[in-house]
Formats: sequence, C-alpha cells, structure tokens
Amino acid sequence: MSWMKHKSFAIVAGTLAAAALLGASLGVVAAGSKPPLASGFNLVGGPLGGDVPPADFVGCLPAGSWTSIYIWDGPTQQWQHFFAGVPAYVNAPANNGVATIKRFAGVVLIMNQAVGSPRLKDQASETCS
Repeated sequence: MSWMKHKSFAIVAGTLAAAALLGASLGVVAAGSKPPLASGFNLVGGPLGGDVPPADFVGCLPAGSWTSIYIWDGPTQQWQHFFAGVPAYVNAPANNGVATIKRFAGVVLIMNQAVGSPRLKDQASETCS
C-alpha cells in the first residue's frame, strides 16, 4: 500500500512539473504577441530582450493614447511611475520615477484610448515598423 502511494505521488508530481515547464515556455513564446489595449488600466508584460527606457517602451503607441506607466519596485516596496507630457523632474528616479523598465517586468499601462494592435518595444534599439 505504501509503495502505491509513493508511485502515485511521483506520477502526479512529474505531471505537474511537466505542465508547469510547458506552460512557462508557452508564456514566453506568446509574450511577443500583444493583445489589444483597452482604455484605462492594462497589465502588460515588460520587454523580453533587455531593459528599456519607459519612453522607448511606449514609443510606438499612437501619440496621446497613454497617460502613465507604473511598475512595482520589490526592494523598496513602492510603485514607480512615468507620466506622459510632464516636466522631467516628475519622472526622475529621485521622485520614484521609472528610469528603465527591467526585462520581464510587469507593467501597468494606463491608456486614454483603446489600441487594437499595440507595439511595445522589447529592446531600445527596435524600430516601430
């Protein structure tokens, strides 16, 4: 009886591990295709290729379509922000502004209008075309 429980546990644990591995790899593959952005609050994946300045990250979105970017900074336990159309000191890191969006970061993007086919850069050197 004990042997059967251990074997069943090993099968269940192996199946869960395989599902987690396949699910994680599918998430990285699917991250390149961005879903439409709605007006208001949107949780989007950060860049995949490397760290990107916030203005570059949203540089391919239509002008005036977004208002702000928020990122949770784990070490300081504070939200960091980046606002469109404000003086530079407002977005300065000294004022909890976002200096760069780290690779694989979770990003909250506040939109003024919906964007059907958004283009968010995965690397600073990318072009919008």
